[in-house]
Amino acid sequence: MKFGVLFSGGKDSVFACHLAMQKDEVACLITILSENPDSYMFHTPNIRCTDMQARAMEIPILSWTTKGRKEEELQDLAAAISAARDRYGIEGIVTGAIESVYQAARVQRICRELGLWCCSPLWQINQIDYLRLLLKESFSVIISGVYAYPFDQSWLGAMLSEERIQILQSLQKKYKINPSGEGGELETLVLDGPLFYKRIEILKASQIYAGHRGRFIIEKARLADKTAGKRKPEPSGQPAGHFRLLQESARTEKDRGGILLIDLCAASDSLFEYEFVHPIRAALKDSGYGSHILHYSKITPKDIDASEKIILCGTALKDDDYLHKLGSLSWIKDFRKPLMGICAGMQAISAVYGGSILSCPAIGLTEIEIRQESGILGEPRILEVFQLHNHAATLPEGFILLAGQGDAALAFQHQCLPTFGLLFHPEVRCRWILERFAKLPG
Repeated sequence: MKFGVLFSGGKDSVFACHLAMQKDEVACLITILSENPDSYMFHTPNIRCTDMQARAMEIPILSWTTKGRKEEELQDLAAAISAARDRYGIEGIVTGAIESVYQAARVQRICRELGLWCCSPLWQINQIDYLRLLLKESFSVIISGVYAYPFDQSWLGAMLSEERIQILQSLQKKYKINPSGEGGELETLVLDGPLFYKRIEILKASQIYAGHRGRFIIEKARLADKTAGKRKPEPSGQPAGHFRLLQESARTEKDRGGILLIDLCAASDSLFEYEFVHPIRAALKDSGYGSHILHYSKITPKDIDASEKIILCGTALKDDDYLHKLGSLSWIKDFRKPLMGICAGMQAISAVYGGSILSCPAIGLTEIEIRQESGILGEPRILEVFQLHNHAATLPEGFILLAGQGDAALAFQHQCLPTFGLLFHPEVRCRWILERFAKLPG
């Protein structure tokens, strides 16, 4: 697939670009230059360094200006993405979003309107592990802005290091900050990395700081040669080192819990697996339950029989490949142990049991009413959930409606079997649902 990367020059967009280049083609970078330093959507410190970074990576860049007014700036983002589609023939957008539903949901809506794929390969990643991964993969990252207590002026221009990561970890525990800055606490700039042909050398910089807010301003910089043997490697078709090890582990590890996560994405081992499958695995791991991943096209009867519990995971908005290959999922009706479908997984369960799939687009946070008590959702109440879907499913015969309406179920349960469906994504909000499912007796 040919992607454009939403590119701020910070660690997240650079690393997301790095991952995308291992799997697909990155045709261009897309940078939004906001005149508002306090933009709700866009990174602003040293944003004009993105042109130098693009030259260092030898990737074309499309820069687009915006006044940075809340919500209005989304029109400019849509215009920039549309221009990139026309100029570079991109089929989708890659973002560096980690936890920001505000930003991720808005980019998803724009991509849906433009008929493009959207992928956030860092979505819901453990932030401390991710910071250490940046060091392991030889990225040079500096702090370019701080915007919250307890960050003082000493952070400005500081290089990301193991010592800094340990401090961030302690601040996370004490003040509940996002150590990667996803809550707006800090911003970064990447000076070098494995996808750079040249490194950025800062020649002159200054600082402004007051009231726990400050910026490191690069006034003069240049591209410098890298150490011999440190040239950018050719794309290997495999994810970055540590991510590759995580993937291999995900496919072989069968530790406590015996939970099988089924990847419903169109392609096996795709960039979208990071966004829709790995966050579920991470949430289960945080609760003490092991799991392993298989693509739905590769499942054997032996895999089904050996699994204590199964979760059918979600897919990207444009991906409905699984609905055209329901024969690969016919085993669902014969599975008697705990089974849960999330989003696309719920639609697959409904379709296999004779239900219908209907158009029902929804993106972002919303409140839903739980109407019926169940083992995974608990008693009737209101829940805030995250939705990302273009379709919903009707309530199949033999199922109980837990939330929503019969012609557009938000959650359901089989009358006799521990088979559940959730149209929303509990790995983003309400992770306790995953733990409850993992605790169900096999």
